Amino acid sequence: MKFGVYGSASTKLKEEIRLKAREIGREIARQNHTVITGGCPGLPYEAVLGAHEIGGKAIGYSPAINIEKHVKIYKYPVEGFTEFVFIPKDYVYANDPLICKKYRNVSSVATSDVAIFISGRTGTMNEFTIAYDLGKDIGILKGSGGIAKEAITVLLRDIDKSSNSTIIYDSDPVSLVRRMIEIYEKKKKSFL
Repeated sequence: MKFGVYGSASTKLKEEIRLKAREIGREIARQNHTVITGGCPGLPYEAVLGAHEIGGKAIGYSPAINIEKHVKIYKYPVEGFTEFVFIPKDYVYANDPLICKKYRNVSSVATSDVAIFISGRTGTMNEFTIAYDLGKDIGILKGSGGIAKEAITVLLRDIDKSSNSTIIYDSDPVSLVRRMIEIYEKKKKSFL
């Protein structure tokens, strides 16, 4: 099972939220599942480091065309990732970092079986709307701030659009991961 973990890429993070993001990564790895992120720093990277601590798998969907540009242009981390997926070299907008970040968002969310959101800003909101449109099951780390505080609730209230997504809120990282697994497995069984 692949868990997309999305959230603020800022490195100026509250210690409590940073530690919860890391615990999410650890729990995903403990359950023998894979962490998927946008290859960025911040809260998603904390989940990567958590998974890495216990030998888990973490795939970074980079907005770059190769590892050199991932580090040089974006100044994104590489330690802890077990694999990277890059933008195609011949992509028409490969030289536009803003467009490449959105390409990466669509690709990483589409690959994920479920998505967890921790805090976040506009990029995270973009990933949330993609997950919602694709009907991915979504977990929100309650109390993590950013778009998880109010913006997602307001968006869902005001858009008047249904989705096949199940959305849950939980302030405990371990419980959040386990509940997402239960939801995914229950839905998977109903399709068989």
